[in-house]
Amino acid sequence: MAAIEPTRNHSFHLGRALAIVGIALALALGAFGAGAAASLGAITVFSRSTTPQPAPTVEPVVPSPSAVAPIPTPAPTPTPNPRQTGKVIVVAIAEQRLTAYEDGAVILTSIVATGQPALPTPTGTFHVMSKSAPYKFVSPWPKGDQYWYPTEWVSYAMLFADDGYFLHDAPWRTVWGPGANLTRGSHGCINVPKAAMATLYGWATVGTTVIVE
Repeated sequence: MAAIEPTRNHSFHLGRALAIVGIALALALGAFGAGAAASLGAITVFSRSTTPQPAPTVEPVVPSPSAVAPIPTPAPTPTPNPRQTGKVIVVAIAEQRLTAYEDGAVILTSIVATGQPALPTPTGTFHVMSKSAPYKFVSPWPKGDQYWYPTEWVSYAMLFADDGYFLHDAPWRTVWGPGANLTRGSHGCINVPKAAMATLYGWATVGTTVIVE
């Protein structure tokens, strides 16, 4: 019996050792498997994170009407005033008044008489075409016509429009100023009192602007 006991003890210890080694091996394999799984998970996550994604669609930004700066409107070019340059004679039919300007300064102002309603003085911008002193007026209408007038001489006459429209004195006239054209208007010429016409004749030159308005 004494010879058998050592063999038993030896087998027992060997079995314990093998069991311990088996447990350790199982733990090692388990740890390796977990690490491998973690590595695969990490690889999978990395692969997902590096997969190129489509670029997001960017909608164009359209500025609102209020955000668009308005285009500045250039200031209109002022219309030159013909009364401010050179010699200008202005006749206002409504006021039956003549004013002479030189470079914007008033040289002369006077009452006048313009054409009657049936034979009105033309309006617009004209120029002195000729000057005569004295000048004889002969009626273009035959005697007996309602517009006929006897031959008359005037001291100063300045033609300013075709068809015989003159600025001239009128020794036969007694009615001047507002309403004169409506009650005793001329045949279309602009009648000017003699003293004022003498000054106007001496001051104006051929080419002087005449504005009738």
